Amino acid sequence: MIHPFTVLKREGELNDAVREAFIGAYGKRGAEAVDAVLEGRVKKYRDYFVVVGNTDEYFIEGDFCSCAASRYGVDCWHTLAVKIAEATGLFETYDMWYYLQGVDEEEEDYSSSFAPQTEQ
Repeated sequence: MIHPFTVLKREGELNDAVREAFIGAYGKRGAEAVDAVLEGRVKKYRDYFVVVGNTDEYFIEGDFCSCAASRYGVDCWHTLAVKIAEATGLFETYDMWYYLQGVDEEEEDYSSSFAPQTEQ
């Protein structure tokens, strides 16, 4: 069996042959990962990659994923999706820090940064 990333490099795009190679190597994980990339669910922020999963958003850093499967030592499809997205360049880029709830809960007064500034 040819490694799916070798097939991806040979094909030069994320097509049906590449999808089948990932399914052959990774099963359902491969299908989920390829689908996430093709559906534009992989996003790159300044600090993490984020994959929009079936029930939540998960942040990925290297081989670490914030999903429950990863916490239990199971290889998840989210990290595979990021590797595919990086190899193809198929991800959205955001020049901002990622916050799970959209704001930095640690920041004392987040809303004040959007308030109009008045001159004194």
